Amino acid sequence: MGFKISEASSYRWPVAGEVAGVRFSFKADFAFLPQERIDYLTVASARRQALLERGEDDADLQGVTARAIAAEVLVGWDDVTDDNDEPVPFTAAAADRFLQIQGVAAAVVQAWGESLQGAKRGNSKAPRGIG
Repeated sequence: MGFKISEASSYRWPVAGEVAGVRFSFKADFAFLPQERIDYLTVASARRQALLERGEDDADLQGVTARAIAAEVLVGWDDVTDDNDEPVPFTAAAADRFLQIQGVAAAVVQAWGESLQGAKRGNSKAPRGIG
């Protein structure tokens, strides 16, 4: 199969996690980011994690959190519902509230990372083309 250069600005990927013993899953729309930005987020988050594990931090990296990364890459969703099982439309405000729920931002970032690894392995579910 050839490589398709696409005008798409996002791709869909499954997210699964657990909050307070309750499993959840939904479909996320992740933004296509420039490789330079992906590299920065990957390296900066790993560096910050290593510092935090040693009880240190770097002021330049304080904005590199799971919530901040999730807010940058999550641009849409499907299968997110409210207490009445009604679909919750994706908006900046809804995403902000959603990502504040314990464990959700981490699950989003993990799934985003898996989507990037899937793309490297040629996973059939991985995004195709360039956005």
